[in-house]
Amino acid sequence: MSGEKHVMLSYQWDSQKLVTDVYKHLSEHKIPLWMDTQGGMKGHLSTSMAEGVENAVVLCCFLTPQYQDSVACKDELTYAKERRVPIIPIRLIKDWKPSGWLGFSVTGLKYIKFTDYSTNSDLRINELVAEIQMVAGKQFSSIQPLNWNEEEEKHHEETNDNVANNDEIESTKIRLDENSYYRLTTQWQGDNKSLDILNDGKNNNKVQLAQTGNYSGQHWKMKLIQDDYYRLTTQWQGDEKSLSIVNNEIILDKTSNDNAQYWKITLLKNNYYRFTCKQQGYEKSLDIINDGQNNNKVTLAKSGCYSGQYWNITQI
Repeated sequence: MSGEKHVMLSYQWDSQKLVTDVYKHLSEHKIPLWMDTQGGMKGHLSTSMAEGVENAVVLCCFLTPQYQDSVACKDELTYAKERRVPIIPIRLIKDWKPSGWLGFSVTGLKYIKFTDYSTNSDLRINELVAEIQMVAGKQFSSIQPLNWNEEEEKHHEETNDNVANNDEIESTKIRLDENSYYRLTTQWQGDNKSLDILNDGKNNNKVQLAQTGNYSGQHWKMKLIQDDYYRLTTQWQGDEKSLSIVNNEIILDKTSNDNAQYWKITLLKNNYYRFTCKQQGYEKSLDIINDGQNNNKVTLAKSGCYSGQYWNITQI
């Protein structure tokens, strides 16, 4: 109905089957939606598309090479940008990145990767719902809350249970070589950005996400120190400085027995890892702030289905 606020699904027709499935799942979360094949087209094509954009609280664009080549998709996204409609770009094709007008339109925005949607649809839908909730704020009071926390907490407890001969526990047990260094990257930013220490010539203790390179500040050692908790240090600063929380900031601080330096590493069902701190508990996770600019500031944020909280650990 004209005038009703909604989330608009913008896509090229080759992706219609997938987007229709996304529409179905988002509807189950009570999210008001606009999709051309689901009642969005009423009357003239251009008028319907314009109303879809004008009444959108969020526009989700499903990016493919075909989307980039589509004049209609370009018109939708360009009009949404002009109307200052928040945009959530969703990548459907692995090893492909938008360029030209499309690359310019979505630069600096947080991507959601649906490249594995066929095998991880539930996880990707939860991630998208969480992003819509964050972007839309309280404009959609009808959105059904996610139950991720209960499920993930249950999985977290299972992975740390000591029940013998449990295949799931064995397959999710964290094994790290204490004498090796590792690179930490996020699902959101990919392998091109790594957890790093800023060399500012002063304190040299600020933690950030930086361009991946052969830098000792990006080489992390993780040593088991108590039960399931690890200490994180860098090759650059050595064992004298540990990843810590000081005044609600993530920094490299003088190594101590403070529980703000005790990190739990939990393997998730999507094969990424969640980092939580003993001081704050499982409710807060190591995350990257989406500020729409550099998107590189590291923080501790409320745990959720966010790609900035999904960490990859790669041995160097």
